[in-house]
Amino acid sequence: MKCCILLGKPNVGKTSFFLNFAEYLGITKCILEFIDYQGMKTVKNYSLSMAKSHLISPSPFHTRDICKLTLYIPIYKGHSEFLLYDTGGLIDGISKDEGIRKSMAETLKYLYDSQIILHMIDASSIYKNQINTLSEIDYQLNQYGRSRGCYCILANKVDLKEGVGGLELLKKEFKDTYVIPTSSIKRIGFKEVKKFVSRNL
Repeated sequence: MKCCILLGKPNVGKTSFFLNFAEYLGITKCILEFIDYQGMKTVKNYSLSMAKSHLISPSPFHTRDICKLTLYIPIYKGHSEFLLYDTGGLIDGISKDEGIRKSMAETLKYLYDSQIILHMIDASSIYKNQINTLSEIDYQLNQYGRSRGCYCILANKVDLKEGVGGLELLKKEFKDTYVIPTSSIKRIGFKEVKKFVSRNL
């Protein structure tokens, strides 16, 4: 089974996309497997509404563990399954927080083992100076992703006014990369993400 990883800086909307995309693909209840930096696994059963209330937060680094979910995409007369990973946020440099450092190391470990890479960038914060603003780590991820193939950028939060201008900058800045405009909340771009994943399974 192929693995698809969702990654990016903190607070770009990864977990919101992770759960809403699962719902878009027909999931109503989810069995989530959480894996910490020591490899310890915890399986939890959630309704989607409960998962959203527990896992989505405006606070940075709320997600620390890898979260794994099996999803299905219809292909021809059948379907193909894949694993989708939600991950902790990545930042430039080395964090002083040991928990964040270990979370980042775990994310990178799963990145190397994944076949499909969804790199999420907050298009609405491009011109700001926040923890989720475009920075060096995004350029590093882009360089690595392009070298691997099966990689695209999800320009998230394009439903916001600031996101429209940010999207145009991202298209110019990463002109050799497939950029999909998305909104985790309003499900913009979900159809395109589904097509991208399905053709790489």
